[in-house]
Amino acid sequence: MGKSPAVVFDPFDAQQLIDPYPGYRWLRDNAPMHYLEEDDLWVVSRYDHCLELLRDPTTFSSKRGVGRLMSGALGRRHSNTIEPLQFLSELRVLIAIDPPDHVRLRRLVNRPFTPREVGAHESWIRPTCEGSFRGLLDAGAEGGADWVKDFTWPFPVTVIGRLLGIPASLSADFKRWSDDLVGMVGGFNTDIEPKMASFMEMFTFFDEAIARRRSEPTDDLIGMLIHNAEADDEPLAADELVLFCVLLLAAGNETTTNLLSNAMRILTSMPDLLAELQSDPGLIPAFVEEVLRYDGPVQALPRGTTKPTTIAGVTIPADSSVLVYFGSANRDERRFPDPDRFEVERNPADHIGFGSGIHLCLGAPLARLEARIALETLCHQVTQIELADAPVPTEGPLLRGAISMPVRIRAA
Repeated sequence: MGKSPAVVFDPFDAQQLIDPYPGYRWLRDNAPMHYLEEDDLWVVSRYDHCLELLRDPTTFSSKRGVGRLMSGALGRRHSNTIEPLQFLSELRVLIAIDPPDHVRLRRLVNRPFTPREVGAHESWIRPTCEGSFRGLLDAGAEGGADWVKDFTWPFPVTVIGRLLGIPASLSADFKRWSDDLVGMVGGFNTDIEPKMASFMEMFTFFDEAIARRRSEPTDDLIGMLIHNAEADDEPLAADELVLFCVLLLAAGNETTTNLLSNAMRILTSMPDLLAELQSDPGLIPAFVEEVLRYDGPVQALPRGTTKPTTIAGVTIPADSSVLVYFGSANRDERRFPDPDRFEVERNPADHIGFGSGIHLCLGAPLARLEARIALETLCHQVTQIELADAPVPTEGPLLRGAISMPVRIRAA
């Protein structure tokens, strides 16, 4: 075997964040289990290896992974103190805990997010979507439409707000809190202190909302969570309840916003695709699954090893930080033929756009429903849509989407 080429992969490089897929291919071909010495971070890129890690929470701990990544590679790249990140890494959050705590906490909130329960909300989610879409069309009529700012953040944040029982008037605060949290955890080279202040504002809001519902029970998600937690053999502490709400808010809108942003990036790069979906709306669910495979909103998540283990012929020491690249696994030619080609008919049921194993995304059914409704609305309401300027991408290697996407629209 010839000598491997020089390392060309840096997860924090600006060009890598704009188009990560050539870097992923280099990893899969040359270093499927690769060690980044500067960041003390292992990255895994092939489909089978990623699936193996995600389905072995005993060896690959979510708790250790989040803690090490935030206080390590990401923490060192922030522009000021990493103490807030270390503080966050010690909190008990559903995506950052292991069994048996994970099993217990997930059970408390699992039922409202089953496909059946989520589907029951379509009757009000659809008009909510149509209302948000009118805002996009109005902005387009005035010559300044932004797919993200005018539609893909107002729509999902309004939905998760209603599910939590929070007034729509607070949507702007919800979005700001969510973006700051994601920026603090998944971004880099950013000022932590204002985002930490935003996090504490959100924490206080939910703490007060929970206190009100203890005295005046409600049937929203927060009320349900309080009821289930109090009925459990091991009741949740107050801060655990608050963090549950924080996670539901952030995950409940960021995933859908980025999924729809990536969908629009694809639609505008393949002009005939919108017409194809309009002529056959039954293709939309398959289109959503292919977006999740081809350019998913979650690109990577961390794990931490609990013992020495060997993957791809490489032994990783105990207490190592590992970044599992969902985005690379879903472009692995060993699993998906011609993976860099977007094919609606592919309908890839085995992609890991929402993860796999015990940490399979809790909100996946809601994100799929919102994406389907949004695209059905798009197909009905417009005859043409194109980029008016280059999108402004999200920051950091964990999530992929856009924070701004100016578009030109021709309404139906």
